[in-house]
Amino acid sequence: MMRSVQRIIAIFEAFGPERSSLTLQEISNEIDLPKSTTFRIIQSLEEAGYIVRLDNLSYCLSFRFVRLAGHVRSTMGIREVARPLMVELSEMLRETVSLHTFSEGERVCLDSVTADAPLRSVVLPGEHHPLRAGSASKVLLAFMNEEDQKPLISAMARELRMTAPEIRDMLAAVREQRYAISHGERLQGISAVSAPIFNFDDTVAHCISVGGPSFRIREREAEIVERVKATADRITYHYGGKLELKAADLEDDDL
Repeated sequence: MMRSVQRIIAIFEAFGPERSSLTLQEISNEIDLPKSTTFRIIQSLEEAGYIVRLDNLSYCLSFRFVRLAGHVRSTMGIREVARPLMVELSEMLRETVSLHTFSEGERVCLDSVTADAPLRSVVLPGEHHPLRAGSASKVLLAFMNEEDQKPLISAMARELRMTAPEIRDMLAAVREQRYAISHGERLQGISAVSAPIFNFDDTVAHCISVGGPSFRIREREAEIVERVKATADRITYHYGGKLELKAADLEDDDL
């Protein structure tokens, strides 16, 4: 059942603003399934009213999605989506997890889950810090457009005692790997790992961070990086951002 659902979601997410209609072959290529399997799923979705076959034999999503979108509560925000997954991550790692955004050149903490540990990092909702240091600042800055980045890169370079080209190279690496790490950049003895949360249009306005004593973070750095990235991806998905869902590893006899 789960594989069937994954396949259906993968088909829905194959469409986009610049790919409003797709042929059967294009859909098959996009989700990495044989045409025969793809056709069976498409037929079922067409019969259910979620896919429409056009005159040129390509397919598009139906207006049924507009009706479903109207059922989403307008009050649902990033904190409501992220909170349960932040709690889960904090309990798993026993470290503090926080959610951040940016405003007027500053990083703003929107929510936090404090670690259940005697020695811990404390981050309070509402805290403002300049986008000059720390893993969350690096992530948020890395995904800004170039125009907004310019005045902030110089400030980060001064704070971290790096050159502007070095900062640009670092931010490019953050974009590529989708996470950032900091050790003692803002507070001595405190380390953090952050990962971006993507919006539906692939922009980034939020990130999550795991922070704690440097000796603990360094000891489990690889694990923490993977956990933070995985949680950020889950928040992205529930928040409406697009994740690549490939079905090549799913068995053809599931449907």
